[in-house]
Amino acid sequence: MSPHNATAIAVRLFAVWLAVYVAREMLAFYLEGSRQNDLYSLPFALAVSTLAVLFVVVLWFFPRTIARGLLSSSRADTTPAASLDTWLAMGCALIGLWLLSSALPALIRNSVFLYLSRSGNVDTTNLRYGLFYYFVELIMAVWLILGANGFRRIFWWARNAGQS
Repeated sequence: MSPHNATAIAVRLFAVWLAVYVAREMLAFYLEGSRQNDLYSLPFALAVSTLAVLFVVVLWFFPRTIARGLLSSSRADTTPAASLDTWLAMGCALIGLWLLSSALPALIRNSVFLYLSRSGNVDTTNLRYGLFYYFVELIMAVWLILGANGFRRIFWWARNAGQS
């Protein structure tokens, strides 16, 4: 596998991470703006989300073009010993670790706050939603770290879609 192929895989993995991150942050931004009755939160969230989705689509469908732009052609001669599946598995594990490092502290924080506010008359709806969200994110992280075979099959299917 050439450095261009490894960079193209890294670009696609970055696109997956960016999609997850933007979805999480834009949803939180919109919910916070609607809670404060901010009239500009929905158009702003939609505009930024649209730009981010376009960026993710470009990263996903043109990774080799981006890799050629990032690397010089003289570096294409050297080939690392690892296979494409090994690089993809390492990338999935890294994304899983990233998700785990953000989900686990938030899950613990929301659990502690929910425990501490159990006796008072405090609205814990947002904490419960956050607990559910971070639990799903934790499951995704563990799936990516321990066994990303399903993601690998989806990746190779998408990469080879349309080819006969």
